Amino acid sequence: MKSYKAIIVLLLAVTSSTTFAQQVASPSSSDSAQQGESQTSTAAQAEELATTKAENELDQFGFGPALYMIKYENEVLKDSKDVTLRGDGSISSNGSDYSVTLGFELHYDFSFGHTLKCYTNCSDSKNWNVTSSHRISPFLGVFDVDNGINGIALGVIYGYTKGDGNGENKATLNFGVGKIIHKDRLVLAHDVKEGISPSTDLNVEDYTERKDVDGITFMISANIGF
Repeated sequence: MKSYKAIIVLLLAVTSSTTFAQQVASPSSSDSAQQGESQTSTAAQAEELATTKAENELDQFGFGPALYMIKYENEVLKDSKDVTLRGDGSISSNGSDYSVTLGFELHYDFSFGHTLKCYTNCSDSKNWNVTSSHRISPFLGVFDVDNGINGIALGVIYGYTKGDGNGENKATLNFGVGKIIHKDRLVLAHDVKEGISPSTDLNVEDYTERKDVDGITFMISANIGF
């Protein structure tokens, strides 16, 4: 009888020691869950910190070449010879309300809608990189600059920036709309209208005049490496 009791005590001792060893070697499921939540929270905090840093870095001045597509308020002539008299004595002009020209633009970015990615050690904000973002910017543009600045544009642009997973090789494409002033353009004189016979006291050189012409523009520009 005493031997049976000794065996039972021995079995209980072995079972208790095994259970204790398992508890020490393996953390509980609740502890594992808490560790996972802590890692997720740390990564989220790192992403938030990286986003704030990206906003500060991306909100900056930008400068680059631009293509301007212009709609003038008045028909613009290339030469005074573009104005002639028809057989019935009325005015005929061969000008255009539209123009396409190259220039430059300067803008200040207000970025938003950033997309960040991280592939390793995401608890460190340095490993979060901006792969895309959106921008809204006021811009100041110039064109027709061969002999000084003859064209000025002012408006607003929307920009989209795209980069690789490492936050490098960024390229930005901008689309803008605005108002323009094109200085010293040749147009029909104030008292001369297309299809109307001019006054008999006007000479041919009086059919045209030079003045600053207003208009609207659609602008496209690109920046690489920003």
